[in-house]
Amino acid sequence: MPRAVLRGHLIHYQQIGRGSDVVLIHGLFCNIAFWWFRVAPKLAERYRVTALDLRGHGFSAMPNGGYRAVDLSEDVAALMQHLGIARAHLIAHSFGGAVALALAATHPEMVTRITLADAWVPAMQALSTTQDEGAWPQIQARLRERGIDLPVDLPKVAQGFFEELLATDEGGGNGVRNAGMLAAMPLAGEPGRPSRTLRRWRELMARTSAHREVHDPAGLGKAQLQAIETPVDLVFGARSRFFKSRDGLAELLPQRRLMTVPEVGHFFPLLRPDALLHALETERPSASSAFAKT
Repeated sequence: MPRAVLRGHLIHYQQIGRGSDVVLIHGLFCNIAFWWFRVAPKLAERYRVTALDLRGHGFSAMPNGGYRAVDLSEDVAALMQHLGIARAHLIAHSFGGAVALALAATHPEMVTRITLADAWVPAMQALSTTQDEGAWPQIQARLRERGIDLPVDLPKVAQGFFEELLATDEGGGNGVRNAGMLAAMPLAGEPGRPSRTLRRWRELMARTSAHREVHDPAGLGKAQLQAIETPVDLVFGARSRFFKSRDGLAELLPQRRLMTVPEVGHFFPLLRPDALLHALETERPSASSAFAKT
């Protein structure tokens, strides 16, 4: 698997396709697989697609620090320079959205456009978990009926995914059940053995300063966000828990467009990748109408 030593740490990445450059940035408790099996192949039909495991995730190194959005954005910039990518369209999910915005704030010449898929930005809101924490035991029971047995102490950052998985799966139709359950299995792991993703997450939270730094908005506050001139598409699910991030960004970003995907939540790029791909194919109207502030 391709890896590069960037800024003193090993970073795992993958690249596919030809054309203008697209860089995919995942969120917390995820890795390159979030994009690689469904979104990346479709984009690669028209673009050169690069995805990476952020530090501390997937097959990248896990240094003790450097987990603020501004720090992670420098890893992305270093990878782009390593691969000879002068400019790219950044597509980012959840906390990856903050990373993409930080890159546009510090290296605007490297970013042609940003698509934020249900982004979470620490300066805009605190991290959300499940909508009703008391419902988690019921969610676990419903998942066990579908052959997914989760650890009792599953991190809250991951609980929302499984809650949304059930809502998507029980909606039925269009192969959602199979796709959703397939996406869940690597996170769930084998009976009696946590998944590699879960083991890595526990190590990340216990051994490094990530548990503090991911919440730190330093370097990506309101002033920095307001100065970003890159066109930004804010693509959020109608059931998102991050509307505070969306609305805050909509107020600050001078060139932004709002798009709402019906009947989906925070993890729609994984559970309903067709919705994200459709949003990416939607042409931007003229600047005067697309970026008018509300």
